[in-house]
Amino acid sequence: MVKSLTDAPDVLFASGAVLYAGDMHGRESAGAEVLHVAQARPVNAADPSNRDWLLRVAEISDRDVAAMWNGRHLLVENSSLPPVSDDEIDIGELPGMRVELVGGELVGHVSEVYTAPQGFLLELETANGRPLVPWHNQFVQSVDETTRTIVLVPVDGLLD
Repeated sequence: MVKSLTDAPDVLFASGAVLYAGDMHGRESAGAEVLHVAQARPVNAADPSNRDWLLRVAEISDRDVAAMWNGRHLLVENSSLPPVSDDEIDIGELPGMRVELVGGELVGHVSEVYTAPQGFLLELETANGRPLVPWHNQFVQSVDETTRTIVLVPVDGLLD
């Protein structure tokens, strides 16, 4: 199972939490602003599939200032993340991992990880292009964090 930052929003957005401006790759922006969470709540707590949260941060005082943050990525210190269990992997560890088929044939490397409504998608960099592979047991057989290798089940059309 892949663990995303949004798997623990109640921890990440707790009152007093510190957030940093960054990019989708987890790199802090130059001259990154620091935000301090004053208050947070889920948009719809009654719907467990809803992952949207409303945040109030000390440094943002009105809608105009808030609008400047629209579409930006927020980062947290690794030390504030809950630990990953033995059957999980941190999504930030996937880029750069070697990708093989069952039997050891090299496919390429993970270049990006995207979050889609149906789950995570791995963008692979291969000799033949950049296919998207759904993170699903049907396709991903195993992940070895020590060797940084993902093994895929060879399914027709998966890498086209």
